[in-house]
Amino acid sequence: MIEVYLDELGAQLGRLGVRGGRRRRILAETEDHLRSDPVATGRFGDPAEIAQAFADDLGTRGALGAPLWAFAALGVAGLFYTAMFVAWSGFGAANTDGAAQSASGAFQTLAAGRASWLGLLAAGLLVLAPQVAFVTGALALVRALRLRGRRSVPAAEVRALRRRTTIAVGFGLVSMGAIALFAQQLGAQLPSWSAGVLGWGVVGATASAGLLVACAAVGLRTATVRVAVAGAAGDIFDDVGPIVPAPLRGHPWVFAATVACAAGLAVWLAGVAASDPIDGALRGLAEGAACIAGFALLGRFLSLRS
Repeated sequence: MIEVYLDELGAQLGRLGVRGGRRRRILAETEDHLRSDPVATGRFGDPAEIAQAFADDLGTRGALGAPLWAFAALGVAGLFYTAMFVAWSGFGAANTDGAAQSASGAFQTLAAGRASWLGLLAAGLLVLAPQVAFVTGALALVRALRLRGRRSVPAAEVRALRRRTTIAVGFGLVSMGAIALFAQQLGAQLPSWSAGVLGWGVVGATASAGLLVACAAVGLRTATVRVAVAGAAGDIFDDVGPIVPAPLRGHPWVFAATVACAAGLAVWLAGVAASDPIDGALRGLAEGAACIAGFALLGRFLSLRS
């Protein structure tokens, strides 16, 4: 009787995506409990229900823990990215004639349209991918913190957390790939003093990518577990509601437009501070448009709007 129960429980756990060591531990603990009380099989519970309870608990804990690992890895990658971007675009050194030599020659090559299509792709990804990674990673972290401490959350919330975490890690990896590609395509346009920085760019990008993969493997190891708790996922106002002005709450598109305008304004002001207001305005418009496009494309998928 006990063997039949354990076989059925094992089959149900496998059907719900609970496999490997976790499945073996659950079955071992269940067997130990049942053999200590032979009549317990009659009141232990239906195997399907017990398996689903385990899956709900494991899936919830995995979904709430994954953003923490992912954001930690993204933080390390982000520090490296910032250091490399600043080094390549701003630092300088004196050449043999005593004149200042800047690492921005690669970016001047891009602006003049002399770069290859791979160089242009790398530059575009250097701008876009880190922003997507940071925003989705931060949104995953905020939602995980909001739901922390719960034994189980609705399956819709688990899906939203998994999607946000996966996109954050994915675009983090794209960012590291863009650094390596940029170094490979435009290294010749960087001055000779930055050769060491160029080498560290490739090495650091590879190491950061490895860290992202490792943290994703730890955080997403329960990604196949099927949670079946009923309920709807929250939206952006559930995540950041307390800091959203009252007139914007409940109006996701108005909120998205406001954020897009704020982002565009910030980029334009940075251009003004750099004495390049026209270029800053163009980049600000592009930034705002990207925000709206991202909200339109991924808003439902990432549970930003219902």
